[in-house]
Amino acid sequence: MDNITISRPNTEEAELINEFFKIVLIDTFKRNDIEDLVDTLAEEIEDKRKCLNQDIESNGRDRYFLIAKDNDKIVGSIEYGPSNDLIYSCTNGELKDLVEIGTVFVHPDYQNKGIGIRMLNEIFKRLREQGIEEFCFDSGYKKAQKTWSKIFGRPEYHLKDFWGKGADHMVWRIKVQDVLK
Repeated sequence: MDNITISRPNTEEAELINEFFKIVLIDTFKRNDIEDLVDTLAEEIEDKRKCLNQDIESNGRDRYFLIAKDNDKIVGSIEYGPSNDLIYSCTNGELKDLVEIGTVFVHPDYQNKGIGIRMLNEIFKRLREQGIEEFCFDSGYKKAQKTWSKIFGRPEYHLKDFWGKGADHMVWRIKVQDVLK
């Protein structure tokens, strides 16, 4: 995957990036056997579109995205910004002052090729450059939680059956120095 580049998004790419979000989220819902949650899927897609718009409109000040590309094809995304309302409620506001890393998406055809780790390392460097020492991260997707637990260890908050029987939600609190390579 030597030809993969990671860079800031630009306005002209917004439509392609939004289509990428849709592809990844549809695949994620299928892999997690929740594709019947049509309204939730639509909300997730709309939320990602809004996050991207926040980045573009603020030039990365309010929310900061990086996009991975294989030539002109969008194959990955990652961002950081204010922690979401769910993290706030799950942690009784304890992580409200931390930035959240989110939208860590890799196109289904490009998964398990190191792109996600490359994007994480780039965003960790950016956090360090900005003087940010700690961040939070959450996941409600069962399959993704296995990956994140391997990368970040045990979550600080593990909410059993949060989304229903056997559907947990996890929130990590992570020091940047602990994950920089």
